[in-house]
Amino acid sequence: MAGNANKARIVAVMGASGTGKSTWVYRQIEKQKRLMIWSPKEAIDDYAGRLGGMKCDSAQQLLDALTAAKRGPVRVVYQPPVNRKEAEKAFGFFCKIALAANNVCVLVEELHTVTRPSWAPDGWSNLILMGRGYGVQVYGVSQRPASVDKDFFSNCNLVHAGRVNYEDDAKVLSKSLMVDWQEMLNLPDMAYIERSAPKPAQRGVVKA
Repeated sequence: MAGNANKARIVAVMGASGTGKSTWVYRQIEKQKRLMIWSPKEAIDDYAGRLGGMKCDSAQQLLDALTAAKRGPVRVVYQPPVNRKEAEKAFGFFCKIALAANNVCVLVEELHTVTRPSWAPDGWSNLILMGRGYGVQVYGVSQRPASVDKDFFSNCNLVHAGRVNYEDDAKVLSKSLMVDWQEMLNLPDMAYIERSAPKPAQRGVVKA
């Protein structure tokens, strides 16, 4: 088994549009040398352009890029299929490749589109359960935490959340953050609450 060259982390980044998720997560990953990004809205997010990464739209292209890099620097942005069933299948392969890559930072945008509260592809489940042992860092980003698989939250060592607009989402986050769910509905733009277990929740503001 490979050594953990990176500090292993599993991070949930949650919140409605305009609450600072993208700004916060970009600052967490911008210095990563080995980076894989699942980017359904790449036309808008432009991770490849901002981070100097390679775009690909097939598992083979992704695998080829990582194989060519060996253990060296690599930044790959994967644009998944639009069809949900095809995207879920592709996401499973994406996660298996990430686990095999070792010592890589994985960012998954729009996580709720490829998992469900009681289901996730085997590749994702394995990545979350075993990724720490392979030095894999995982950032899962979503506007709808109530639609994300529950096992992800139970394995996170950091939950970072801005305002959400629905009661179901607020209640899911309140359990992980250990705060009043109504607070999650009333946070100002760019304000956040985060908790790194077993520490109590902390509050702050994402700086533009």
